[in-house]
Amino acid sequence: MSDQPAFRFHPDAYEHGCFEASDETCSACARPCVWKYTQHIYALPPDPSAICSRCIADGNVAKAVPDGDYGLHDFSFDEEPEAALADEVEKRTPGFATYNPFIWPVRNGAPLAFLGFGADANLAGLAKVQAAIMALAAEMGADEINPADALIFKTLAGDDYVATLDLD
Repeated sequence: MSDQPAFRFHPDAYEHGCFEASDETCSACARPCVWKYTQHIYALPPDPSAICSRCIADGNVAKAVPDGDYGLHDFSFDEEPEAALADEVEKRTPGFATYNPFIWPVRNGAPLAFLGFGADANLAGLAKVQAAIMALAAEMGADEINPADALIFKTLAGDDYVATLDLD
């Protein structure tokens, strides 16, 4: 496995700061991290001191947390995905900084991929992102939503965008 594995439900995890270069020893695999996870791991204490991107990708984080019970996000799905896909999102997809628990969208049994926030330079000018933010505002009965508060997701097989809310 590569020292920089890809994550289909968070394809820009390295660019979003979920990992930092590090030679610290991974608490799960006991190898140098190369890419150390920088986000929160939701597990009972004690938290692992360092987890590498490889152990996030293959689920070996379980070796470093009590009873192997952990999650990488504080969220709920808007509909129940297929079990294997739910596990991949919850335990093998890098988390990202949010202020509050959020909704992870699912369509046709498959979770969508997290792309970033609506105000991110690579997303702000996209018409489909703007339409997703406007649809979220309408759903909430608001005139508008601050793009910085909109988490942007996209279907894996298709070009459908969905925005969910993370108010600070």
